[in-house]
Amino acid sequence: VYYGYWYVFFLQSLIKFRLLPQRPWSGVARGSFAPGHGPRAGASPPPVSELDRADAWLLRKARETAFLSWFLNGLLASGFGVISFVQNYMGREAAYGFFLLGGLCVVWGGASYAVGLALLRGPVQLSLGGAAAGMGAVLAASLLWACAVGLYMGQLELDVELVPENDGTAAAEGPDEAGRPPPE
Repeated sequence: VYYGYWYVFFLQSLIKFRLLPQRPWSGVARGSFAPGHGPRAGASPPPVSELDRADAWLLRKARETAFLSWFLNGLLASGFGVISFVQNYMGREAAYGFFLLGGLCVVWGGASYAVGLALLRGPVQLSLGGAAAGMGAVLAASLLWACAVGLYMGQLELDVELVPENDGTAAAEGPDEAGRPPPE
């Protein structure tokens, strides 16, 4: 059965990053998948070589570049939304579409980065604190984008009403609009 080159490449990548054993059928009795059975029972993991470190670094940088690309596309779509928002009333409808497209790009890029970081934390040799910091940075960038777009569209504006203070020095001159006499 021909699965295509991408399938073979995917399996080779899983084997390379030790997500799949190299030869799961060798040295294991049929049906014995319990821990402690097989040729590597009780063996320590192999030492990490410089090539493994370089591969991990390249994989981590590729994931970060993919996130930054999605985030940049989201910012670009949001920029088009800002331009169309200020053009005229009909441009506002298009702007909402651009803002939605930008949001989808930002959310997809952030979610794919976070999921990839969680799943590939071992192969990219990243500590739990480093993974949490990466996810926090992605969440902070996404929230910053959402707040900027929300403020621009006027959804987060606060209406502040300034009320002048009456310190008693102003003299009342007669009844107010409702016909009531001034307070004493």
